[in-house]
Amino acid sequence: MDNPMLKSIFSSLVLVSSVAFAFDAPEPLKGQIRFAIIGDLTGGERDGVFKVASKGIEQMQPDFIMSIGDLIEGGTEDEAQMNSEWATFQNNLGNKGIPFYPAVGNHDISNAKMRTWYEKTIGPRYYHFVYQNSLFIVMDSEDFTDAFFTDLKVKRNQAIEVYKKDPAQFENTEYAKLSQRYYGEISDNQRDYVIDAIQENPNVRWTFIFMHKPVWQNEQEKNFKAIETELMGRNYTVFNGHVHSYQYTQRLGQDYIQLATSGGKIFEDQLVNMDHIMWVGLSGDKPTYLNIKLDGMRDKKGEIPASGQSLCFDNADCK
Repeated sequence: MDNPMLKSIFSSLVLVSSVAFAFDAPEPLKGQIRFAIIGDLTGGERDGVFKVASKGIEQMQPDFIMSIGDLIEGGTEDEAQMNSEWATFQNNLGNKGIPFYPAVGNHDISNAKMRTWYEKTIGPRYYHFVYQNSLFIVMDSEDFTDAFFTDLKVKRNQAIEVYKKDPAQFENTEYAKLSQRYYGEISDNQRDYVIDAIQENPNVRWTFIFMHKPVWQNEQEKNFKAIETELMGRNYTVFNGHVHSYQYTQRLGQDYIQLATSGGKIFEDQLVNMDHIMWVGLSGDKPTYLNIKLDGMRDKKGEIPASGQSLCFDNADCK
């Protein structure tokens, strides 16, 4: 390039280009939230699967981890067994320094003795907290009276005897027909607690609700419907589990998301079986959701965490 004028123009272009394409450090996102939700672990826990989820979450470093219940196998009145199962869960969860918030499932509280143990050992059955101007409400869908738990035990034992003699007759037992097995129950006290929490936090940008059973699917249920009425006019999302199958629905104009499993039993008759976690982000006024299947988790070596290569994570692979 011998032409002096062309040299001058070229030099100017290089200078302009270097300025125009300068890269600045990103601005910090104010009020950003990132959290993970784990699905059902138990009700036929498959060994090693939850460790994959736990190790993967550890690498992702969320602000905290939420649950929709069924963290232990339960179904016992032996406190030593309860403690042993909870210790196993904590060991599998790992000590990452990431806060964890449990929810009650029907395996976590299967009877009145387990409820007493839960409140003494783990913490409150329902609670709430506010984080980054968002309200988090954790509910107990096993909120039955002691008398109901006593009657439930009798009906369950009767149903087991029927099943032993003729499995086909199990569905005709009183136990099998109980709506509470599918939908759970919310007490008046819990309803009032949740409504108070909502009323005390009128200006949060989003409300997240976590529970195990889909209580709103019971047409006769009134207490959760009263909570939904209180939520009218605000943005919220409800998460549940229990069915071991993923489902997304809209109800009252809001997202209701049913997680599948993070290690619980896979039922062949369910439509969407998968071991996964849900990743939730909120940096503005509306959250984003991403389901991450456990077989899609890969560490820096390209391997499934926690030696998970030999495990199966959905119905198609587990046949």
